[in-house]
Amino acid sequence: MMNIENYEMAKKEAFSRDKETAAALALGSNKRTGLVFPVFVRLFKLRVFMFVILLAFIVSFSTFFYFKFFSDNTYKNETFSIVESVQELATLATAEAVVTTIVKEEDNKLFNQEISMNLPGTKRTLLLIVPATVIAGVDLTSVTDENIKINEDRKEITLTIPRATLIQEPSIQMDKVQTYSEEGLFRSEVHWDEGYDLAAKATIEIKNEAIQMGLLTKAEESAEKVLSSFFSHLGYTAKIQFK
Repeated sequence: MMNIENYEMAKKEAFSRDKETAAALALGSNKRTGLVFPVFVRLFKLRVFMFVILLAFIVSFSTFFYFKFFSDNTYKNETFSIVESVQELATLATAEAVVTTIVKEEDNKLFNQEISMNLPGTKRTLLLIVPATVIAGVDLTSVTDENIKINEDRKEITLTIPRATLIQEPSIQMDKVQTYSEEGLFRSEVHWDEGYDLAAKATIEIKNEAIQMGLLTKAEESAEKVLSSFFSHLGYTAKIQFK
């Protein structure tokens, strides 16, 4: 049997070993705890860094989207307003002229029947002096936002508009049509309905004369002047192009 003295010594030795083990465990625990803390700090810093990157991306994207969306909308709204204003100027982009043409017609008739031979007394010469009002213009109502380019830095607007055309049929001044005729012995005087028919035929000649006298050019110059003045009041220099 183990005597009491030896038992006490063994107990003390075991207790001492337990303390050493506990101390060792505590020390190990402290060491492990010391290792975990820096790792946690690094993970925290990494998460903060990633959050900052994500936040910066969101802010950048939002800013880009905001300016892209609203600047585009502002540009579109501004362009739309300009298009409307240009279209309203259509009635001013015109040129008007009174063109007078002379229509001459000769024929041979016998007893109201046209003949191919120039028999004495069957010939009639008819002169018609036909005045008409002709209007040329630029169709600004066809202008769209695709025809307008705005340079805000230079305060310059480039506008592409169609060429001038005769915007309506010549308006013949029937009350001012003058008729002169020379009839043969077998011919009757001119009837007014004949004069009206000839006046209608004069329309083509009137159009040609209006173009030859430069009416289309005057209409384009008028359009350019009106538009340049309009944009000048808005603070822009206008560059007008014709297509």
